Amino acid sequence: MGVGTWSDRTPAAVPRSIALPGWIALSWAVGGGVMLGGFVVAVMTLSGRLSGSGLLLTSSALFVVGAVLGLMHGAVLGYLGRPAGMGWGDAVRAVALALVYSVPALAVGWLVAGWIAMTVVALYVERWLALAAVAVAALGGVAMVAGAALAGWKGIRNGYERWPDRRMGTALVAAAFGALLVNFLAHRPMLWGLELRVTETGAFMLAVVATLWIVGPLVTVSLRVLRALPAPRPGLTLTARGRDLAAAAVAVALGIVLGLVALPFHGAPYAAPATLREAGPAGALVLAVSRAIVDEVLLRLFLVTGLVWLLLRWHAVPRPAAALLAVIAAALVQAGLYLPGVLAIGFPTALATTGYLLLAVLVPGLVFGAVYWLRGLGAALVADATAVAALALLAA
Repeated sequence: MGVGTWSDRTPAAVPRSIALPGWIALSWAVGGGVMLGGFVVAVMTLSGRLSGSGLLLTSSALFVVGAVLGLMHGAVLGYLGRPAGMGWGDAVRAVALALVYSVPALAVGWLVAGWIAMTVVALYVERWLALAAVAVAALGGVAMVAGAALAGWKGIRNGYERWPDRRMGTALVAAAFGALLVNFLAHRPMLWGLELRVTETGAFMLAVVATLWIVGPLVTVSLRVLRALPAPRPGLTLTARGRDLAAAAVAVALGIVLGLVALPFHGAPYAAPATLREAGPAGALVLAVSRAIVDEVLLRLFLVTGLVWLLLRWHAVPRPAAALLAVIAAALVQAGLYLPGVLAIGFPTALATTGYLLLAVLVPGLVFGAVYWLRGLGAALVADATAVAALALLAA
C-alpha cells in the first residue's frame, strides 16, 4: 500500500465565511472592547470616578480586557448557538476563521474606543472637530455593540431551541439567580484578597456572574446527566411518583425536626447569616428559601447526581451503594463549605463547634441528600427551607 503524495490527498474544507458562530465571536470581541474601553471609560471620567490622566492607556487596557472576555463568551455562545444543521466541526472552524478576521476588526474597534474615551477631553477643549470625531466614534461604537447584541440574540435563540431541558433548566437557573441575589444583598460578600465589601450594585453583578459562569453550566450538565441515569432516578418536582402532597408533608416534618435538633445552638445562625434571624418572619422565609435553592441545586442536583453517574459508569458500583456514597460526599462538601463560617461564630469550646457542625450542617446535609434521591429535588428544597426557617423563627 503506497503513500500518496500531497497532491493526491483531499484537503479539509476551509470555510470562506465565518457564518453565525464566527460572527458572534468576532462581534462580541469588538463590542466588548468598545463597551469597556470606550463607553465605560467615558462615563466614569465624566462622572468624576476616573482620572483623566493616562486616559488612552487606561482605555487600551480595558479594551483588551473587554475584547478577551467578549471573545471567550462569544466563542462559546457561537458554538452552542450554531444554526440548525451545522455540525460542531463547522462551528469550530467558523470561530477559528473569525480569530483571523479579529486582528483588523479589533484594531478598528480600538481606535473607536479610544475616541469615545476622549469624550471628557473633547468637552474640555471645546473644539468642534474633536467633538465631531467623538460623536462619530460614539455612533460607530453603538453600531458595533448593537451588532454584537443582535448576533448574540440569534445565538441564544438557536441554543435555547436546541436545549432539551430548556423549561426546567430556565426555571432552575432563574430561581438560583434570585436566590444568589437575595443572599448577596442580605450579606454582601467581601472581594477575595482585597478586604472590600461589595455594594448593592456589586452584589447584583456578582449574582449575574455567578449565574452565568457557575450555576447555568452546572444546571445544564446536571439535567443532562440526570436523564442519563437509569430509572428510577430522582425527579425534579416534589416526587417522582406523583405523591406530591405526601412528599411535601414529609419534607416539612423533616425540616421542623432538623430545626428543633439544632435549636440549642440558637445563639448562632444555622447555615445562614445572622441577618436571617433579624429579618422578621417574612424575611426569614425568603432568606431560607434562597439559601435552600442554592444548596440543593449545587450540592444535590449537581454533586449527588454527578457522583452517582460517575460511580455507575466508571466503577460499576451497585446503585444503592453509589447513591449512599454520593449523599455522604455531598454532605461532607457542605460541611467543608460551612466550616469557615462555623469557626467564625466563636463557640467557647471545640466540642460545641463540632456539635454545631454535626447537628446543624452535616446531619441535615445527609437528610437532604436522602430526600433528594428518594423523593426528588422539590422535596429536598422544601425540607431544607423548612429547617432553616423553623430554626430562625423558633430562635427569634
